[in-house]
Amino acid sequence: MQTRSTKDWARGLMTAAVTAAGMAATAGAAAQDITVTSYGGIWETAIKECYADEFEKRTGYKANVLIGSPPQWMSQIEANPENPPIHVLVTTEPNTIAAGDKGLIEKPTEDDIKHLADVPQIFKDAVDGYGACFDYGAFIIAYNKDTVKNPPKTIKEFVDRTIAGDWMATLPSISYAIAPTIMIWGFADTYGGGVDNIDPAIDIVNKMKASGNLIAWSSVTDFLNQMQTGEADIGMYWDGRAWAFIDKGNDWLGVVVPEDKSVMSCVAMNKVTNAPDSVWEYLNIVYEPGPMSCFSNHLQYGVTNTNVTYSDKMKSRITPWEDTRHGPPRAIGQKSADWIERWNKEVGF
Repeated sequence: MQTRSTKDWARGLMTAAVTAAGMAATAGAAAQDITVTSYGGIWETAIKECYADEFEKRTGYKANVLIGSPPQWMSQIEANPENPPIHVLVTTEPNTIAAGDKGLIEKPTEDDIKHLADVPQIFKDAVDGYGACFDYGAFIIAYNKDTVKNPPKTIKEFVDRTIAGDWMATLPSISYAIAPTIMIWGFADTYGGGVDNIDPAIDIVNKMKASGNLIAWSSVTDFLNQMQTGEADIGMYWDGRAWAFIDKGNDWLGVVVPEDKSVMSCVAMNKVTNAPDSVWEYLNIVYEPGPMSCFSNHLQYGVTNTNVTYSDKMKSRITPWEDTRHGPPRAIGQKSADWIERWNKEVGF
């Protein structure tokens, strides 16, 4: 027969077991909460409203949004690969490939992310099969309608008339993250070069610089500031960012999609190695037509699921990816350091 103290002891064991089980269940649930990454500004709003909120609604788990930049995020993942503090990495093509080669991200299949089946092959090849890009932008020409009455129709016309002094132009400096793609490869390709010959890019930008009619911007907000203050009349910029600025009441800004084709750049999302399995549901939401359309409406960029239906306004603004140029990201990534070193020595902005 048990004494009272023995019964109490037994009840204590049972209570402890139930408590431990509850704590384990809670810990298991919490382990499925995830940390996802985003650039700042309108990106953060779009990531939260189109993806993170939808993920929580469907799963009950939270997707906490971390603002920053790809090099910072990759360093954080590398510092603790077994228990990464970040679970979804947003980054450009060369950085995606680099992260994949280092084993920082997983290479998904269509079983992991079913909507990858609806993404054109170009956006998978852009990241060497480490998933696919989910959005893309075209590097177009934006201009002040008040000071540029007859805007150029092509990149070459933009260059020639900058040299001739028709306006003050602005281009991204080499400190801008993807300048090697949109500036160095982009101008080299326009003028007959490529990844193995960037001489045409250096020559043509030096001619513009020598004319005294060229300044540089180092961030997307720099460009808009230069245009607003009259420091620049025209420049090369992202289509989505330009349209978003126009929608804020700046209808003095005009957009030209050059006939000799803009450079296209795209952004991918990937599951970090050793991240919770709930990330796959988040990524399925990212590549799903409805949430993608939501993201596109926020950022005014093209998205990659072929089943997305754009609004009438967006249809007239999206540059079809078929009408753009796309450089080889792995080759560009491998050569970028040498290109930047040469650019700094020979061009200097």
